[in-house]
Amino acid sequence: MILVGGENLMDMIQTGMQGANALFEAVPGGSPYNLAMAIGRQGQRTGYLTPISKDANGQHLAAHITASQVELLAGRVDAPTSLAMVALEDGVPTYAFYREGTAERQVSLSALSGHLDMDVSLFHTGSLALADGEDADVWEGFAIACKDRQIPLSLDPNIRASFISDPDNYRARLDRLLARTDILKLSDEDLGWIYDGCTEKEALTKLVKATSADIIVLTRGGDGASFYHDGKWHNVPAVAVDRLEDTVGAGDTFMASMLVWLAEGSYLEGLDGLNAHQKEQMVIYAGRAAALNCMQKGCNPPWRDALG
Repeated sequence: MILVGGENLMDMIQTGMQGANALFEAVPGGSPYNLAMAIGRQGQRTGYLTPISKDANGQHLAAHITASQVELLAGRVDAPTSLAMVALEDGVPTYAFYREGTAERQVSLSALSGHLDMDVSLFHTGSLALADGEDADVWEGFAIACKDRQIPLSLDPNIRASFISDPDNYRARLDRLLARTDILKLSDEDLGWIYDGCTEKEALTKLVKATSADIIVLTRGGDGASFYHDGKWHNVPAVAVDRLEDTVGAGDTFMASMLVWLAEGSYLEGLDGLNAHQKEQMVIYAGRAAALNCMQKGCNPPWRDALG
């Protein structure tokens, strides 16, 4: 089973204007939540480790993710659902988050560790779950516990810079996790934020030195992606999007599809043995899935049969 931990929330996505007032549609979201859903739709057994609220938004979140064949391992709690206000400019989302005292932050290391007695093939985390607060410490501690049991760690920082109240502390947490990560995906925007003030070449050099990952992929939106292998970066063109709706969840779908490709090929126990061609095929597969997601409104990852 692939375990996924991190925020779930309701994306309030702007759909238009009514006079001077913005109109919004409530859509289930949160980067790890989206990723778990994308993995489940592609047929890999997936367990979601984060609590979901019992409120009306939580009902929607729980129904949506279980319909995508994901197992809810943390159950439901009384705290409210987190919210993200998503404004779109030319199809590109900008976010404002409301997460104080919400359900997805009600995690404990003891409760999470109880799931390690299962047959776990990988643990993935990232995004707001690592930003700050006691829950960020819990997720970091659980990642370390997984590594102690030789369970591979997957990380997608998916940084929301406007939400980071203590950048130095956050970068320090990322440094500690990068040193333990096996599979790393980040965007060019993430890279620029982590290594602020560096050129991309300098930042990539620092990244390679900082991480233990056997798989490192940098996404560049419409400019494709790059993967690191044998001391060099290799570029892969973006998959064409026939009809762009928006890019919400595209990065989550890309990351999820990397993990699905690795799981389907039985590569999770031998990540250091992949050659450049195999990594390129992984990135191409992930890019196809992300492109299909971009043809839908919000995060709506493809099912396995749509990917051939």
